[in-house]
Amino acid sequence: MSSRIFRWLWVGLLALLLVRLITLGLYPLMGTTEPRYAEIARKVLSTGDWVTPWYDHGVPFWGKPPLSFWGSAVTMALFGINEFAARLGPYLATVACVALLWAWPLAQPGGSDIKCVLAPAAALVALSSLAGYISAGAVMTDMFMTLGTTLCMVAFWISVGDSPNAPAAPGVARWRWLFFVGIAIGLLAKGPVATVLTGIALALWLLAGAFSAEGLRARCLRGWRNLPWVRGSLLAAVLTLPWYLLAEQRTPGFLNYFIVGEHIQRFLVSGWTGDLYGQGHAEPRGTIFWFAFLGWLPWSVVVPLMLALAWWWRSTGVLRRSPVASNGELQYLLAWVLASLLFFAISRNILPSYILPGLPAVGLLVAMLGIWLASERPAVWWLWLASAAIPAAVCALLVVNPGFMDDRSQRGLLKQWTLGTPLIYLEGRPLSADFYSRGQAVLADKPADVERWLAGPGAKDGQPISLVMERFVYERQPPERLRGWRIAAEHGGFVLLRKP
Repeated sequence: MSSRIFRWLWVGLLALLLVRLITLGLYPLMGTTEPRYAEIARKVLSTGDWVTPWYDHGVPFWGKPPLSFWGSAVTMALFGINEFAARLGPYLATVACVALLWAWPLAQPGGSDIKCVLAPAAALVALSSLAGYISAGAVMTDMFMTLGTTLCMVAFWISVGDSPNAPAAPGVARWRWLFFVGIAIGLLAKGPVATVLTGIALALWLLAGAFSAEGLRARCLRGWRNLPWVRGSLLAAVLTLPWYLLAEQRTPGFLNYFIVGEHIQRFLVSGWTGDLYGQGHAEPRGTIFWFAFLGWLPWSVVVPLMLALAWWWRSTGVLRRSPVASNGELQYLLAWVLASLLFFAISRNILPSYILPGLPAVGLLVAMLGIWLASERPAVWWLWLASAAIPAAVCALLVVNPGFMDDRSQRGLLKQWTLGTPLIYLEGRPLSADFYSRGQAVLADKPADVERWLAGPGAKDGQPISLVMERFVYERQPPERLRGWRIAAEHGGFVLLRKP
């Protein structure tokens, strides 16, 4: 592989990381997930409560453990309450997840050239995929869970090795313990589902041993002997149980809702209605595969093209070298990818972000395919680099046209509101209103409350009162109810009224 191609791989990877970092604060919090989780993290700072995440005043958030909220709270404490700081926590989790790919070649057979290029190539694939690029700067819990599962899968492979006779990787003792640290990260980021996904991946790899020369029994024994399962499980318990017990003590009922509701009923009950903070995302079973195709773009299109080239080159005798991975390693990576796809295939309450735990393995597999093909046709790398540039180009287009995203947020509207003055939302309050008002937006959704605020005197103690409602709510109000109120701002389908 030429040094020029290697340099361009690094340039592409660093460019993706830098562009994503720079754009973190250039657009408002999107959808419902980002403002919800950013506001929960903000409440961690404002209340000083690092045990119970709070959804609203007096309403605990039982839907997720606190690790991602802690991450955003720390970065907001350092850089202020803004979009950049809220997204910096998940971004750093993404960088840590990508950095773990540099440890994978420790157990990788082959020459130094392969070991040098594998990590940056795999990182470039993972970051340049649609799911990876968007999630790297999205305020949500999934990237922290992906960090935990990635640490588990990398640590297990380094600890167990490719075969019983393979030499131990450098620092293997440390990685044996890091496997259980990864379990703890997953439990604190998303809950038991992280451990289940890791377990499914390892079980699939063990079962694949029945079709290998090593055999199922030998592979199971190797996995059992190379990790401190009892002491490691105690370590994971010490790192996670204190928070779970404290959370139940502070707000009784948490464990029942979180374990039974979020981890059993959510995935097995179609259109689950027990969600306290939203609605179940009912999708046809098997939709996770469509989400994977979209989330892996452009690589879900590029890889079939590369496989077609591989088939044609082999049939013409061009490819003479062996693939860069052993059968055991390929089985392990495929099991890693399939774990989340198979687990969520039977569920209807799913989100596109559920494919993220397998994304690092996708990066490694695609990188290995590219290295194999480029060993005979270096021009493959140019196709690779061109594909990796697609997310950056899409990002540039969105930055040029920020109104598309700004219309879906309350940020533009609340620029016309003075912090500290009364702010009342009539009949509905978007989640982003909480974050951009620093938790000061009050919801009045009962008819009597709506009437009271509309008929109120307006300015109080020299401070104007701002009423916000959707345009259709404003238009159905009788003129006499709006007497004295003037439109101070209008944005994204909402109207802000104020009395002088």
